[in-house]
Amino acid sequence: MRKELRLVIVALAWVCAACTTHSYTTDSPADTRKLRIRAGDEIRVVTTDRDRISFKVAEVRDDRFLGVTVEPNAKESRLADTPVEVPYADVAMIEVTRFDPKAVAAAGSVVVFTVALGTLVLAGVPVVVVPP
Repeated sequence: MRKELRLVIVALAWVCAACTTHSYTTDSPADTRKLRIRAGDEIRVVTTDRDRISFKVAEVRDDRFLGVTVEPNAKESRLADTPVEVPYADVAMIEVTRFDPKAVAAAGSVVVFTVALGTLVLAGVPVVVVPP
């Protein structure tokens, strides 16, 4: 029973750590290009005219993002599955959500260490007495 619970906890930690979100404020289209956003990333954009759009990037062009909207967050008016184009020049703030293998490795290491330490504490550490 405990072994299965540990495995579930480890699996959940890795799944939760698989995606990371970072927010950026861009001052120019060049700043937006430096973020290295790629197809498959989910981004939330606030435009210079204060329009909020959450979408999954389908294509990254030299001057704009192309994608399809996802389930709208608060203060967003566009319906899900609507095609969208956002020129870099219109981006005021951007939030990027993507899979990050380094974050998964770090979280996995912490979880494995914690589970191992917990197992030692709960099971008891064998003490070997060495005669003098």
